[in-house]
Amino acid sequence: MFAWLLMAALPVGYIALQAIAASRNIVFWDEFDTALDLILRLDMGAGWNELLQRFFAVSNEHRMMTSRLMFAISYWLTGTVNFHVFGAIGNLFLVAACGTLVAAVHGAERRVRLGVILAYLMFQLEHFENFLWSGASIDHFQVVALAVGAIVLVARASRAALFGAMLLGVLATFTLAHGSLVWPIGALLLARQQRWKPLLAWLGLAVITAALFLQGFAFNPSHLITPPAGRSLVPVVSYWLALLGAPLTLGDTGFAFWPGLALLAGFGVLLARGALTREPAVMGSAFFAVGALALVAYGRSELAGSEINSRYLVLGALAWALLIFLLLELATTPARPYRLLACLLPALVAFNLAANVRYAPLAEGYIELRERAATAYKQYGEDGHGLMRLHPQEGHADALLRRAEERDLYTLPRFSQDAEFPDAVPNAGIITYVDQLLVNERAVTVGGWAMIPDEESIRGSIYVVLQSARTRRILSTITLQRPDVAKAYDEPRWRLSGFRAVVLRSRLPDEDFDVGVLIDGADGPEYLMTPNRLLLSAGRKATAFRPAPPP
Repeated sequence: MFAWLLMAALPVGYIALQAIAASRNIVFWDEFDTALDLILRLDMGAGWNELLQRFFAVSNEHRMMTSRLMFAISYWLTGTVNFHVFGAIGNLFLVAACGTLVAAVHGAERRVRLGVILAYLMFQLEHFENFLWSGASIDHFQVVALAVGAIVLVARASRAALFGAMLLGVLATFTLAHGSLVWPIGALLLARQQRWKPLLAWLGLAVITAALFLQGFAFNPSHLITPPAGRSLVPVVSYWLALLGAPLTLGDTGFAFWPGLALLAGFGVLLARGALTREPAVMGSAFFAVGALALVAYGRSELAGSEINSRYLVLGALAWALLIFLLLELATTPARPYRLLACLLPALVAFNLAANVRYAPLAEGYIELRERAATAYKQYGEDGHGLMRLHPQEGHADALLRRAEERDLYTLPRFSQDAEFPDAVPNAGIITYVDQLLVNERAVTVGGWAMIPDEESIRGSIYVVLQSARTRRILSTITLQRPDVAKAYDEPRWRLSGFRAVVLRSRLPDEDFDVGVLIDGADGPEYLMTPNRLLLSAGRKATAFRPAPPP
């Protein structure tokens, strides 16, 4: 059994390392309104009436009360908000959802089987948007954890568990709109248990919750959601089936329709063979995943076209994991509890590896776009100077960040930290080129690419060296993808050879610096000084010298 637990831990550990490496305390897109604007209002003395309105406000057909409340609690406890922390909390919601499902099945062998399947289908980079961005995980992983928890508690058939399920059901509804599916699924389970009085109480709370949710509800007009009376359901159903099948096709919507049909057929077979009676918690959770994607399809099919966002794949992956587990249970014998799982394991591993390979560039691209937006803000003191904005609305990020900095509530982190490498040695074989050397009144920017022959470029391994007559500074950089460099040198291992350092002028003395690069590689830290210079001794008239590129 220990070997199986170790196998299940491998994909979980890999994703944990990826999430930790990518974690940044950067406010990004939706977080400006759900987090930063909220704590600004709290700090300025917002009353309870305004707070309740903000907690329950409709945003893109959702009422994200739970995440807003967590941001408010963070402010009340710490006086700020830290997106490292919320990224970790969001990812732990997925761990909690999987752990709840594993605990809900009886028998150590059955728990191992379910745990291994969940590990390989849920912990892979198809879900990079949720794993790497707290703005997605804090809602899209949280709603899964709340819904699964509520369904598992209903299936326990006790009064205390029902009260817990009611609480989780309310929280799920006010996390994302598809959390409301907890109520019909819970009602189905209670009816099958013939618990009529609890069913009436459940339905009464469902009506109250729905009424509160729909109070003042409005669709975002930009989402192009046509009312049912004037809308063909064929595109909605097609998109729904694509959402169901997409995890298995690694996001390829061209033929995801067919695996989606197969998924529904599989659950049909299980229902006919009594799976809902034997496994009410697992089947109820599967119903939630399938039904939630139906709501997503209705709300997003006209806007998304054939595109499927990474954040929605968690629901489809959950449905597939539960289907595979239930089918495996039909054929597994107590005498050989792990035989079929062992036969299935190579396919699970292959899928997990394929998903990681397929989505790794997208995950790296997401990290890079977020960091480019944040470093561009550091450079110019305003949003919109890079390939990506911190917030899509012009001027919105600028206003909120300045107010937050003035009130000492939040500031973007430093992206170029001082580092010490006393044992660094020169290496004339380093290949490098500085293609960005900028000085303005706010910041100094050094960017380009660098690599060591026969070594793979690793994220976070490149540093900028600034050497003056009196001062030596070694500064960390953000990593940029440079597929152009990798292609030019015919070396795919150099795709992550790009770098950028942004340092506020206040952190550097008014001295003239030679510019170099340092790579903390396989043989230890090595550096090369370049012909580039930062001429900061002129104070406000500081400039940079960058020689002409080679012919």
